[in-house]
Amino acid sequence: MPKQSSDIIQFSLGRANAFIVRGKSPIIVDTGYPGSAPAIIKKLKENGIEPKSVSLILITHGHADHFGSAAELKKLTGAPVAVHKLDAEALIKGEDPPLDPTGSIGRFFLSRMSKQGPAKSPPVKPDIIIENDLDLSKFGVEGRVIHTPGHTPGSISVLLSDGKVIAGDMVMRGIVRFWQPHYPLFANNIFQLKESVKLILRKKPIKIYSGHGGPFNPKAVLRRFS
Repeated sequence: MPKQSSDIIQFSLGRANAFIVRGKSPIIVDTGYPGSAPAIIKKLKENGIEPKSVSLILITHGHADHFGSAAELKKLTGAPVAVHKLDAEALIKGEDPPLDPTGSIGRFFLSRMSKQGPAKSPPVKPDIIIENDLDLSKFGVEGRVIHTPGHTPGSISVLLSDGKVIAGDMVMRGIVRFWQPHYPLFANNIFQLKESVKLILRKKPIKIYSGHGGPFNPKAVLRRFS
């Protein structure tokens, strides 16, 4: 695959990041909580991107802070929504699956969140169900999607041909040391998560983008997860 440079625009939607990847056509990776669509459309236009030119809305995993505005963005852009088959049910139902804390901080947040019930979002039927890899060249971006389970069963990562990686919530910023990579607060399978991190690091990425914080230097991720 030619090493075509990809322009990644990372921006915060409050509690989570979203991304615009510019290639021959732009794609959106993750959409924040419900109500985030206007901010994403604004960011597209600020960067000279016509919303109707978006070729794909890619969801890294089935949590509402990442797919919450997918239904609205699908209407506004006309772009198809893609998610891994193991997380598709969350989008179809518009509801978070059960959360499994990885430590004391996660348990604290879960105790507060459980009083409110599962996070809900407008449901959206995915147009593209990812089963293995997904070649992004057909959507105008030189790269591919691979399955990196652990945070959720259907978590995926975006590997761009120039070495940049968007890893969803595989890693996140520290609660105290914001600049350092850390384990996510929740993981469906911590063993799978660690194996997915190893898989990404074997790809020799030059930069790892995260749904919370980042981007991170791969050497810092290696030190944290080794």
